[in-house]
Amino acid sequence: MTFEDIIIPGEIVIVNGEKAEKDIFVFALSTCQWCRKGKQWLSDNNYGYKFVDVDLLPIEEKRNLKKQLMEFFDATIRYPFIVVDGKDFYAGYNPENWVPLLE
Repeated sequence: MTFEDIIIPGEIVIVNGEKAEKDIFVFALSTCQWCRKGKQWLSDNNYGYKFVDVDLLPIEEKRNLKKQLMEFFDATIRYPFIVVDGKDFYAGYNPENWVPLLE
């Protein structure tokens, strides 16, 4: 299984940025202040990324997505959940720890 095999339902929003060398995907919650800060930090630092607000998905799709992410990454899912190049991830808002994944 690869990250591309994970079914990501809902509207995937694409944010363009000058730094687009890495494939960055953010799983967020629309009501989460840390998720908003994380997306803003990526935009302020000119990163191109994609995101989906998981809390806006129907409950069954949300459960299935979370289960797939937990199994694939063998991790507890906390938001924002950032995935880089389909293999590296960080759970939570901490740009200091994001930078090594993004460079």
